[in-house]
Amino acid sequence: MKIYAIRHGLSLANHQGKIQGHSDTGLADSGIEQAKLLGRYFNREGIYPDVIYTSPLKRAFNTANLIAENLENKTDVIPENGLMEIDVGKLSGISMEEALKRYPGGWSGDVNKWLDFSLAGGESFDGFFDRVSIAVNELIRDWDLLEDRTVFFVAHAGTLRPILKTLLATESDMMFFTFGNCCHIKLEYRLVSNGIRRVMSSLVTIDTVTALMGEKLPSEDTKDTVGEKIG
Repeated sequence: MKIYAIRHGLSLANHQGKIQGHSDTGLADSGIEQAKLLGRYFNREGIYPDVIYTSPLKRAFNTANLIAENLENKTDVIPENGLMEIDVGKLSGISMEEALKRYPGGWSGDVNKWLDFSLAGGESFDGFFDRVSIAVNELIRDWDLLEDRTVFFVAHAGTLRPILKTLLATESDMMFFTFGNCCHIKLEYRLVSNGIRRVMSSLVTIDTVTALMGEKLPSEDTKDTVGEKIG
């Protein structure tokens, strides 16, 4: 079993420096090109998913479909509500600067420390991880982890952390990872003498994919000022 965890392409809100959460903005032009390129890369490498599970939010759902459209082997794209980004409540659609103004005592200047959004009417960190973990465990409940099968998860920077935590069966919250747009990580399950080993590859950025493909993405609209951490 091989699983690829993929973050969505650059969204309009990413480019505008806005916090997204459950707000449903689409992809920026560069994000569309990123997703198409990643699909072409997987196609060139012969990496064909049996199924693609995705967050239903446009930025992820559109990325998943653009990847699928650029594969020779067609596959189903299945939205799963449990894979949505953390709900940031009233912070949705505003900038980090505005969030700090509205809640001066509630937020650190370091977005990595913004773990509990219940202050703004959103989800707590633990509640978010539990919600994603339940969704992932429901999907993998009947899987044969040693089966010759490939699965894609297309989601958000925040959501990829509990996805990986669940798939790796680790206690780590994976907060040491920063996920750029259209990056991906491969996870494999291998049989060893004492059971099943979970092996995770290094994170592959879209810049690396661009170089490997010998292509160049548009330079405009490519800066994600917030979403690598809350996207």
